[in-house]
Amino acid sequence: MKKIALLLVFLYSLTYAAEYDPIRGQMLSLSCASCHGTDGKSEAITPYIAGMGKASLYQILLDYKNGKRVETMMQKHAKGFTDEELEQIAYYFSNVER
Repeated sequence: MKKIALLLVFLYSLTYAAEYDPIRGQMLSLSCASCHGTDGKSEAITPYIAGMGKASLYQILLDYKNGKRVETMMQKHAKGFTDEELEQIAYYFSNVER
């Protein structure tokens, strides 16, 4: 039983490994503004990402970075960030009000 509890704690810590830094998240998110609008509030055909769930946005960004999702601009863009930086970006946009 103790082994299962320890495994669950370890897996949970991997999911939320990065400590959220709101200033860093905002600075990293500025690179998204040209396509997704200020604070992710797109007024064009690109997706509106403000208020999107942190876990789902983070997974989408990782999928682009790792080639699981194919879209020329996002793949190239996501590859320029570390996983921790993508997590900061996801945290930031998840905290922006829609």
